[in-house]
Amino acid sequence: MTDSKTYQITLLSDVSMQSNLFKDSLERGLQLTVNIVSVDDLHSYDGEGNLLGDFVLFDFQYLDDERFNEYSQIKAASDKSIKEIVINCPQEATSTQLFKWRNLVGVFYIEDDLSLLLKGMEKIMNDEMWLSRKVAQDYIEYFRCANTVTTSQAYANLTKREKEIMRLLGHGASNLQIADELFVSENTVKTHLHNIFKKINAKNRLQALLWANNNIALEERA
Repeated sequence: MTDSKTYQITLLSDVSMQSNLFKDSLERGLQLTVNIVSVDDLHSYDGEGNLLGDFVLFDFQYLDDERFNEYSQIKAASDKSIKEIVINCPQEATSTQLFKWRNLVGVFYIEDDLSLLLKGMEKIMNDEMWLSRKVAQDYIEYFRCANTVTTSQAYANLTKREKEIMRLLGHGASNLQIADELFVSENTVKTHLHNIFKKINAKNRLQALLWANNNIALEERA
């Protein structure tokens, strides 16, 4: 079950018996409304209202280049910070095949069952990410702006504890792993992350990781 905040979740898919069954399973498991948006909806969208929710789920096989371009145009016109989640991803898919999603917060594979998906979705809606360590690291490397980075003043202004958390975050640690490493509670870690995000103007963990790669020298991230 998610927290009390109400989120809008969009499943980008054709309307079919399978997609409706999946929608129903998500709604029961998350106790939230899931809206199915089809390619026809993308075609006919007139810019009025919010077609896309806070979270958008994509079937890995569903978005060809044409569909993805239409989605990207609507996303660009939206004033929302949309978080993107890929489902039914083949295990053999390379990280580079996922890089077109610029705000990727979760990847679920074909072999994943519904209970694992619901567990991951709850994590995502509590501002965590559901990415394998390899995908997360590859994603960061791909969007790194420069090969050589010097430590910025913004990083120097973080507290000692915040720097420790940023270092562990950069190593792919979860909130619970960070808490165990630093001998603090998970809620304390969440509070520190909230403060860090405000200081570096990041909206989520991935943006914080990308910021770290462009503002913290390699030797300080080791």
